[in-house]
Amino acid sequence: MRLLPSLTDLPRNARNAIRMEPLWGVFGVVVMYYAPLYMSGVGLSSTQIGLLGSFTLACSFGFQLLAAPITNRLGRRRTTLIWDLISWSLPMIVWAFAHSFASFALAAFLSASGRIVAVSWSLLLIEDVEERQQARVFGIINLINAFAGLLTPLIGLVIASRGVVATLRVYYLLGAVGMTVMFVWRNALTQETQRGEAAMQEHRDLNPWQSLARTPQLVRTLGRRPGLKGVVAFYVLTVFAEQMNLFQILFFSATLGFGAQAVSLVPVATAITTILMYSLVLRRLSAVSAELTLVFTRALGLLGAAALLLIPAGNLGALLLVVSLLAGATFLTQTYRDAVLFSHLPQQGTADLYSAVQTLTLLVSVPAAGLAGAIFSAHPRTLFMVIAGLNVVLLLLAVNLHRARRTRMDPALP
Repeated sequence: MRLLPSLTDLPRNARNAIRMEPLWGVFGVVVMYYAPLYMSGVGLSSTQIGLLGSFTLACSFGFQLLAAPITNRLGRRRTTLIWDLISWSLPMIVWAFAHSFASFALAAFLSASGRIVAVSWSLLLIEDVEERQQARVFGIINLINAFAGLLTPLIGLVIASRGVVATLRVYYLLGAVGMTVMFVWRNALTQETQRGEAAMQEHRDLNPWQSLARTPQLVRTLGRRPGLKGVVAFYVLTVFAEQMNLFQILFFSATLGFGAQAVSLVPVATAITTILMYSLVLRRLSAVSAELTLVFTRALGLLGAAALLLIPAGNLGALLLVVSLLAGATFLTQTYRDAVLFSHLPQQGTADLYSAVQTLTLLVSVPAAGLAGAIFSAHPRTLFMVIAGLNVVLLLLAVNLHRARRTRMDPALP
């Protein structure tokens, strides 16, 4: 079983972006996982944490509107460098010294500008990659970030002895330095994509507002591309459900009674499951359509969401088993969901259409964290019953995507 995949057959950008990704994961994965506990430790209520989540999404919506014009004008590579520094390095410093709701709101605003990078980095990573290899590239990225989750028990041990606030304040400062080095280094190792060069040439004489004015026309093409509506609906709902899951770590600690060290094992189980999924399952699915794979993964996700509600308080074995089930479903869903989406986007106007999908996703997801916070405050288990219901809808959407693909491949099929 080979854990470290070969990258020699991948183009330059994908190869070097993957090589740099661990430097992001070491800090990004850990701080995102412990963020709710950190905010709670500073003194924020679950309602305030939920409001911050919705505020971040609302700001993200505004930045998302600018993502395509900026990416097309500056290029995928330069945009990624500038806005990574703004959306990660700066917020890390603010988070390190945050002591109030206002401080976290400022960091949330800066972090929300990462929606610009979500477009530029994704295109920098994948545009020069052949379609047959795209799922593999996304799988490797998800694998690396899962590996980073292996650090959480070590941080959990420090938290247990030093406290969550003191520990994470130092970790945020280290993250600000580490991420800055990574962003500059990655920029030196990558190059502008061919589509990016063409988009820069096309948008050279347009100001950002003229570029932005073209977006509504491109958005209308979403509905005219065969099968894209169903793909977008699936994409949007998966992100909405992920936002609702913000309170999972608080559910484990406050509702089910697991301590910091036990909770820190959750990302370890996630990492191990992801490694197994990549090594033993992903390659065996290469002959199976991505849409059919999504049916399988969402059935697995529904099973995990239902099992989450049945975990006995304090039963670590049951917790890790359910978390592993959910991790497998999440890894495969994110890998094939993104691959299916990019396979439906045209070569011309990719940045605009991908940004349009992200904009729609954010618009729908803005109330998710706030809604989750309100439900969790009133009755924690009800929140995860709602999430289980969302998994039912996702399974139905995946089935429809599979049927639509079969119809495209063979119109004679019912």
